[in-house]
Formats: sequence, structure tokens, C-alpha cells
Amino acid sequence: MLLDAPAPALAKVRVAHWIVASLVILAVDYLTGPFIQFPILLIVPVALAAVTNGLPGGIALALALPAIRLSFFFRWELPSTWVMEAIDTAVDVAILTAFAVLIDRIVKQQREIRMLKGLLPICGHCKRIRDQGGTWRQLETYITQHSGARFSHTFCPECGRKHYPGLTD
Repeated sequence: MLLDAPAPALAKVRVAHWIVASLVILAVDYLTGPFIQFPILLIVPVALAAVTNGLPGGIALALALPAIRLSFFFRWELPSTWVMEAIDTAVDVAILTAFAVLIDRIVKQQREIRMLKGLLPICGHCKRIRDQGGTWRQLETYITQHSGARFSHTFCPECGRKHYPGLTD
């Protein structure tokens, strides 16, 4: 999963992605003029910024991109009034900000999900697991701490006959 990659290398790649995406979308929006607009595409770089830089990065881009788009109207003939363009820009900012908040929440939830993966060093006798800090923990404790699993203890029929011969026959 992408979120498992090393943070510095991943951040550099993603920062480049949202910067390039922003520039391409703004260039296409500018070149098509005031009558064909692509503000919905601004969701892509805002989402990438929210994943890369967290909520502050997503919100900063959600504020900056519509403002840059609004500046295009200094070069174009206005299709409506400045009041309408300001309202349109405010709506774009509100939508992109809300989207950045949602993306940030999703990323935080994904990071909170813990998965068991890889090789687990386990003692062949007592079945304790060595964690990353070198501490040996009971199997149940380790799995409970690293997943959503919970345990209830019982015994299988073979152990019941071996350890509780009078109760299980």
C-alpha cells in the first residue's frame, strides 16, 4: 500500500504530483478561456496535497487554486459580473476545503488500521512473539495490539481429554 512507503521519499513524489497536476489543470483552464472551465478537476491536486501534507496542505491549496483561477478574469472578458465570479470562487473554496477535510480524515483512518504482516519471530516452546522493540509478548497480547482481533479462551477436545480427563469424557 502506498501509505506504507518511507515518508520522505513518498512525500517528495507526491508533492511533485500535486504541483504538476495543479499547473496542468490551471493551464488547461486558462487556455480554454472563460466559457469552458475545469474547476472540478482541482479536486485532484487538493486531494494529493491533503494526503502528502495533511490538512494544512490541502486547505492551503484549496484556498490558492480558486484564487489563481479568479485572477485569470483580469485577462479575459468577464462572462458575468465580478460579484458572480467572487461567489463562484467562494463556492469552489468551500467545496475544495470540505474535500481536503474528508481526504485528511480518510488518510488518518487508514493509518490507524493496523495489519499483521511479514514474519513474526515466535518462540517454539512458549509461543511468545518478539515485537520490534525486542520485548517478548504473549501471542494474544501481540495480536490484540496489532489488529482488531479479540480473544476468548477455550480448549480443543484433545487438550480437554489430556488436561481435564474427568470433565470432557
